[in-house]
Amino acid sequence: MDAARYAALFRTESAEQLAEIDAALLLLEHAPQRTDAPALIATLFRGMHTIKGMAAAMGYGAVERLAHALESRCEALRAGSEPLDSGVLTLLFEATGAMREAIADATAGEPRGETEAHSAAVTERLVRHGPSRTPVRAAAEAPLPSVGAVRPTSAADDSRDRPEVDTANVRHVDVRLTDDCPLKGVRAMLVLARLQQVGLVRGAHPAQETWQDDGFDGRFRVTLVTGATDDAITEAARSAGDVERVQVRRPAVAAARSAAVATVTAPAAHTVRIDAGRLDTLLDLVGELVITRDRLLRALEATEHPDREVLRAARDSARLVGALEEEVLQARLLPVGQVFDRFPRLVRDLAHDLGKTVRLVTEGREIELDRSVLDAIGELLLHLLRNAIDHGIEAPAVRRAAGKPAEGELVLRAARERTSVVVQVQDDGRGIDRTEVLRRARDLGLVPADVQALDDDRLRAVIAHPGFSTAREVTRVSGRGVGVDVVNTRVRALGGQMELESIDGVGTVVTLRLPITLAITRALLVEVAGTIFALPAAHVDEAVAYHATQRTRHGGGPAVTIRDEILPLVALGERFALCESSSEAREQHLAIVESGGKRAALLVDALVAQQDIVVKPLDLVRGAAPWFSGATVLGDGSPALIVDVGSVV
Repeated sequence: MDAARYAALFRTESAEQLAEIDAALLLLEHAPQRTDAPALIATLFRGMHTIKGMAAAMGYGAVERLAHALESRCEALRAGSEPLDSGVLTLLFEATGAMREAIADATAGEPRGETEAHSAAVTERLVRHGPSRTPVRAAAEAPLPSVGAVRPTSAADDSRDRPEVDTANVRHVDVRLTDDCPLKGVRAMLVLARLQQVGLVRGAHPAQETWQDDGFDGRFRVTLVTGATDDAITEAARSAGDVERVQVRRPAVAAARSAAVATVTAPAAHTVRIDAGRLDTLLDLVGELVITRDRLLRALEATEHPDREVLRAARDSARLVGALEEEVLQARLLPVGQVFDRFPRLVRDLAHDLGKTVRLVTEGREIELDRSVLDAIGELLLHLLRNAIDHGIEAPAVRRAAGKPAEGELVLRAARERTSVVVQVQDDGRGIDRTEVLRRARDLGLVPADVQALDDDRLRAVIAHPGFSTAREVTRVSGRGVGVDVVNTRVRALGGQMELESIDGVGTVVTLRLPITLAITRALLVEVAGTIFALPAAHVDEAVAYHATQRTRHGGGPAVTIRDEILPLVALGERFALCESSSEAREQHLAIVESGGKRAALLVDALVAQQDIVVKPLDLVRGAAPWFSGATVLGDGSPALIVDVGSVV
């Protein structure tokens, strides 16, 4: 078996199992005596059992040995032969951390000596201090762990040998994996793990030891004792993915007693795994199709007498391209929960290192974002969470003295807002010390000497300045003044905005407003001093004709009155230094925009069109005016800059 070929699959599947294990450990740490503790311990055991089986199939000895040791400790907890105390939980947390390192090294194909040594040391501690001192066998000697093989006898004989089990609850589950399923032995282990969640596995045929052989064809039977319905069993097996067919039936004796045989045949799996690179390529091709579609329609519209059939075919093609575009964009959407799930364990470990107690609450996990946006925000949220734990949330003694609970609370929240997504990091800590920030900003010359207070906007601008920090010493967590700067820069590069709200003694909320997708978006094309610009339609409320009589002044600057509402007026020609001043002799228009709760009227020379545009990244030099979030190619092949509305209002 070519292990390198399937390393990515193993890494993905192991990450899913470890995420479930971390969630269970965090719940047990918070309340070890909770009523569902046995179920959580069973989750730990199943997860480690699955990882052990997959690691054995892949030949990752260090991972297998560590997983086996963890599984043995979890089995002792499950059997009640070992109490669940803080010492055991600390060891399990350390062991799962070592497991992540071991998996990363194994799948990278470049084992590091320090990782192997740490993994071996943790494995030894798990075995030495456990209730059972049975040594862990070497990977080369240890067979693929089995829940038991079905003997070469009939199911009726098997049932008679175990009279304590109600044969009415025994099911034979015949599974067939898809022909193109990679790493069939690992996938079979995942199916087995899913079935363990709905019942007790009594055996498997062929034996699990043979699933790692090259001759394993992906067909196997699992004998299950369960009260679940056949539909539930089938769904559990199919949830592992790459399952072509599932048959659930009763053994012969049970069938004779009930005079019924339950057989459920599942259709081919409805989900498939696709390499992310293929989705990126597909999106690029769809983007080029969108540009070509616009060029074709523009060319036909410019023709004086276009052929009717050609025009009809072009419009039909445009409609199909639009439908394809929508489907591709939907296929790339993933729930933010996939990123949120990375952080509970990180928050717990970081808080413990700093001597604090912090509870992470997640909201809106089902909100979807484009995969590229989702990949980008993971690092940004990491910076914000680390800052909140280190700078924001106080030590337990300080919180008690302030009348707060000793345990701090961090909220990671996602919500839809029009055609964008809002992600917030909120803490109930001390808030940002505006006085200290102002003092430091004056020392660095970031604010005029006569500024006496910082509002939220100026506060955000100051702390997002490269290198700005109020920390008195640099720690491994923070103090170098790069966290907020990185977040602000990356969010703007994504075409989004960062907002900040802080109340002394109450806490801080950092809000990231992000586009749902970075690839294709709807935009209003406008002309300013002979140049075409694109305004993201998500920020445009309406477009109206401009008359000089609407102009007024408000708050010391130009403004316009729109239906009794006074809005700041921004002349894009002047803002972009394309002309000295706006001429009121020619016909002009206003684009009423909103961003981050602020509304403004953008003065433009002409409204060109509203259409889908393909967003291209735009690398600006440091110090350049942050007015643009990207670029696009228009139907005639000419480029146009995409205006970052938040930076001009």
